[in-house]
Amino acid sequence: MKLNKAEIILLFTTLIWGLTFPLIKGAVSKVPPFAFLSMRFFLASLVLLFFTRLKLKRENIIWGVLIGFFLFMGMASQTIGLIFTKASRSGFITGFLVFIVPILNYIIFRKKSSIFSLTGVLLAITGLYLLLSPEGGGFNIGDLLTLLSALFFAFQVIFIEHSTNRYEENTIVTVQIFTTFLLSFIFSLTREKWNFKIDTEILIAVIITGIFATSIAFILQGKFQRETTATRAGIIYSMEPVFAFLFSSLILGETLPEKGIMGGFLVFLGMLISNFEKKD
Repeated sequence: MKLNKAEIILLFTTLIWGLTFPLIKGAVSKVPPFAFLSMRFFLASLVLLFFTRLKLKRENIIWGVLIGFFLFMGMASQTIGLIFTKASRSGFITGFLVFIVPILNYIIFRKKSSIFSLTGVLLAITGLYLLLSPEGGGFNIGDLLTLLSALFFAFQVIFIEHSTNRYEENTIVTVQIFTTFLLSFIFSLTREKWNFKIDTEILIAVIITGIFATSIAFILQGKFQRETTATRAGIIYSMEPVFAFLFSSLILGETLPEKGIMGGFLVFLGMLISNFEKKD
């Protein structure tokens, strides 16, 4: 598959998303999770407000708040989960949202899935079994929270698809990011103590996740995904857990048992196959 300029940019965006897993895991070892999310999404909100023009119509705000709620729930579950599980495992488990999306699309909007999606689901379930089995590393509370985050992210994805086809995309994106910041900040104020010091590691994590992996990534995705097919874009995004595994190995020195690696590969393969169901 030869990549054009737009696809190379999307691949770079996916690489940044993969990099966030070890960065967040390192940061939440020093900073409470909701405090970290508050800083990340506050910075992202500022960047988006600078780059976008808002159309504050009632429909845009309602959809932005609804999608922001699911984004917050997904980010909170994933970030807290990273305290208890490996960043590399989190990347593969989060990728399970690819298979939850068509199921929810059918339940909510009656959109049927193809044989490719069903095949991908079977491969992913097999892969998750190997990844979460005792021989693959075992199942812990962090894995459960990450699975929940995949469910919340799946709701976010289908509601974004449904709303941005009808209403103003940039406003919905900005409102969802600000909603995530606001909810994170409220939870942090009521449940956490801000008695930590911001060092270089935390600052790097906030900047990369807030500016590059959130605000700029959303802008690039919206601008360049239209210059490729849905199938090719889906295959590119399927590289996220692979990048998460590579960066987790390089930065944190993480490894997975043989069964865990095989399980991760099956999840990745299922993600690739499921993307062929999209119409170009």
